[in-house]
Amino acid sequence: MKIGIFSDLHDRTDHLEPAMRQMRLMDCGHFFFLGDCTTPESFLRILELTGGLPLDAVPGNNDYELLLMQRMAANSPAARLHPEHAIITRYGMKFSLSHYPKYAMQEARKGSVDAALYGHTHQAAREMYGGCLLANPGELQGRTGRIGFGILDTDSRMMNLHAVDFSAS
Repeated sequence: MKIGIFSDLHDRTDHLEPAMRQMRLMDCGHFFFLGDCTTPESFLRILELTGGLPLDAVPGNNDYELLLMQRMAANSPAARLHPEHAIITRYGMKFSLSHYPKYAMQEARKGSVDAALYGHTHQAAREMYGGCLLANPGELQGRTGRIGFGILDTDSRMMNLHAVDFSAS
């Protein structure tokens, strides 16, 4: 399974749409969102663009109206908004999902997960920490100038980082 991983949207749905289009074209059948969509309207757009495919999301430090976003996820047949740090198993892999790097590093140090994924820093990163993939997909906001996402292949257990291609819009 290919999982599209993205973070730090900060209401830039104009960046979300081409990113989601690319992830769908790259055969992503599941999505992880690592926080900071900011408003319920942006979270709704994420739900719409996943098109009924599974979505696991965690909130970030700039996500407002979390109760409303939790209700929105609960009303979606394939979406789940977890607490700020979640341990989940999907497709034979155990994942740590968090907006915050501290939780990802804690899980990587413990060696209790196959992949520890985080956002918050707006900096794409990917490294192996022992047997754990420690990774940040980067940002969709555009604050750093590199707008991108990650795709994790659960068969190879590898994650590639991609820049959003706005010319394909």
